[in-house]
This record gives sequence, structure tokens and C-alpha cells, in this order.
Amino acid sequence: MTDGREVAASTGPVGYALAQVTRAHRTEMQRRMAELGLHLGQELLIVDLHRNPDSTQAELVQRIGMEQPTIAKAITRMERSGFVERTADPRDRRVTRLRLTGQGEAVVEAVVAAWAGVEDLATAGLAGDDVRQLLGLLDRIRHNLT
Repeated sequence: MTDGREVAASTGPVGYALAQVTRAHRTEMQRRMAELGLHLGQELLIVDLHRNPDSTQAELVQRIGMEQPTIAKAITRMERSGFVERTADPRDRRVTRLRLTGQGEAVVEAVVAAWAGVEDLATAGLAGDDVRQLLGLLDRIRHNLT
């Protein structure tokens, strides 16, 4: 008797391997972000707001490519956790601007270090040419699927 994973792995070995790698990468990123008090995905907002202070939610949606409700929920959570603050635009009180608090600014370097650390962990034992080839293959797969 075979289970669903065995059938998936034998029928679509590339897709199955990609799913397994994605799951492992996500798990490691979640662990590292939790250590910083963040939920996975919020690190993108932290770094973006660090580089683009006083952004609106609409600007974040456009730059990051997440759905507006996802951004709104994340910002609300991050505001409650003390990472982000909202202020009214001085020229147009209908517009709300977002910026990192001191606590938010304090985790920017740790977020970037976590990204680099997971990258190092994921590519340990791979030569530079291997990494370049892998990136090219993954890009080709993404292109094929989109």
C-alpha cells in the first residue's frame, strides 16, 4: 500500500521536492522570525518600511505584491506588537502614513541577518556555480508555471 506522499513524489518528483524544500525553508524562517517577535511575512514589511518610511498601505501593496487585506491585518498586528505606528498625513488628514517605531527599527538588522543565515544554511555545501545553476533552474520553473 502506498500513501499520498509516495504517489506525489513518484508522479511529480520535481514538484514534490520543491514543496518539501519550501516547507523546510518556511519552518526555519518562522522559527527565526518568532525569535524576533514577528510572524512570517512581517519581516518584508519591516524592511520595506525601514527603507520607505511614511508609506501608505496602498504603497506597500504595490511594492510588496501582497493583497491589501493581508497587509492591513499584518499592519494591525504589528502596531499592537509595537513595531509600527500610524500617523495622519500632515497635508491630508484622510491619508494614514506608516512608519517603524524604535522597536521596529531595532529588528531590521536581525531580519536581514536571519535571511542571510537561512540562505547560508540552505546552500551549505553548494559551490558558487551550483547556486547560480540552481537559481537559473528555479527561475525557469517559475517562468514555466506563470
